[in-house]
Amino acid sequence: MTEPLSEQQTSMLVLRAPLSEDGFASIYFSSRDGRLMSLSEWSHLKQLIELTSKVCVKDEANAQAAASA
Repeated sequence: MTEPLSEQQTSMLVLRAPLSEDGFASIYFSSRDGRLMSLSEWSHLKQLIELTSKVCVKDEANAQAAASA
């Protein structure tokens, strides 16, 4: 469940990646005081993206193998 942004909270675009010819994903970082993302927060985000990527690649490979069979 997402937490609503307070009026004082600011957001900063951290990552924007193409997913298809006409689609993309954006990740924003928000903080109440408008600070930049910390190194540990960036590291956690990077780990999350890498893990998600591995799962998606594996699922796609399984789907292609099933389609070929």
